[in-house]
Amino acid sequence: MDQYLEDAFSAILYIYIIAIIFAEVVGRYVFKSSMLFAYETAIYAFIWLSYLSMAAMARNRAHLAVTFLRDMMPRSIQLVLLLLSDVLLIVLASVVVVFIRQPLADAIDFEQMMVGIDLPFWIALLSVPVGWSLVVLRTIQRSIATISDYRNGRALALTTAAAAAN
Repeated sequence: MDQYLEDAFSAILYIYIIAIIFAEVVGRYVFKSSMLFAYETAIYAFIWLSYLSMAAMARNRAHLAVTFLRDMMPRSIQLVLLLLSDVLLIVLASVVVVFIRQPLADAIDFEQMMVGIDLPFWIALLSVPVGWSLVVLRTIQRSIATISDYRNGRALALTTAAAAAN
């Protein structure tokens, strides 16, 4: 899978959000009219952007972490702690994906629509399982890379910030 998948979709969503909000501002203040769908689609695009960004952060181990104790540990303990962190994140992501299934199914079954635009609400809800499934995928990928780095004697990628500092 492309390592920049989340980044590419995020860029598209950022461009959409900027364009639609700019068009809405111009429409309101210059033409004295409003696009009904602009506000709502911008919100849902931002929600998709948030979940995709979460997966990108998982890919690079760039999520918020308190690491000062782990960084002082021997390399083998660091590996165990990194893999434990990865397993816990996979468990959390799996729980979220399992529990979003019913609300997603209900939105599809009851043909729930977005309020300001005639689009199915499940499109917005789909961001949750897609984002968290990408987190699982990226976490597995980084776990494999971490084990490979450990076995080959390379420095462990503790965080993106730590890698940039070295």
